[in-house]
Amino acid sequence: LGRSGSNTLRDLLNQNPEVLNYGEVLGGWNGIRKVQKYSRLLPADDEAFLDYILKSSSFPKAANTIRNLRKRVAGVGNERKAYGSLKTFGIKDFSLNFDRCGLRDYLHKNKHIKVIGLVRSNIVDRMVSNAMLSETGVVESRGGNVQSAGIELDPNRIVELLAAVESENSRLQEMLSEVEQERRLTIDYTKFYASEEGCAAIMQDVYRFLGVKQIVPNIRMKKIIRKPITETIVNYADCLSAVRGTHYEPLMIEAARNA
Repeated sequence: LGRSGSNTLRDLLNQNPEVLNYGEVLGGWNGIRKVQKYSRLLPADDEAFLDYILKSSSFPKAANTIRNLRKRVAGVGNERKAYGSLKTFGIKDFSLNFDRCGLRDYLHKNKHIKVIGLVRSNIVDRMVSNAMLSETGVVESRGGNVQSAGIELDPNRIVELLAAVESENSRLQEMLSEVEQERRLTIDYTKFYASEEGCAAIMQDVYRFLGVKQIVPNIRMKKIIRKPITETIVNYADCLSAVRGTHYEPLMIEAARNA
């Protein structure tokens, strides 16, 4: 799901010379998706589209060639990859996109695919992160603190926003539970961002899970929101009042306590 550390994970995956991740191919902003939409080079049917990307022997070679050209143009030719060194390739996409595209059972049916699930179980934090993205448009941070002074949320919509995140999280857990345990790995967002050492240790588990060489990743991305929720939501008191008597009230209080 969005705001769960997937950009960080993709960056760390693609630092490995034996891994190639194409990104969110089911999202309209992805270059591969645009090729599918505006040309006849890729299958129009979404299941056939994913099949081609994940099963074709020719697609990863073409994708890696284009990636290497872009890296050279960007002045980071050292990040190019030899196609012969690749051992695994895949996508980074939202469970919501699988649902929207009628691909709810795709990962369950395709037994050759390994699945890494990113879970951000704290629904208050994820709701706030969604709101911050809408407010600032900032998707990722590779350096300093880019967080704005704070955001003001509509107290009348707090329960609705939290319920939406709660439902999405539940749906994600259902999808992951349908994938056999031996071919899925779940990463907890809180542990992933707890420290650079912890993140690096998790990535060693990821590399082992994928059957690729161990590397020491360069952890370049940071959390965007680094202030307490009581400072991030400038009208936190009003929002807390709006959830009084619901099961979200203790979650809001706990989020403030753990800041």
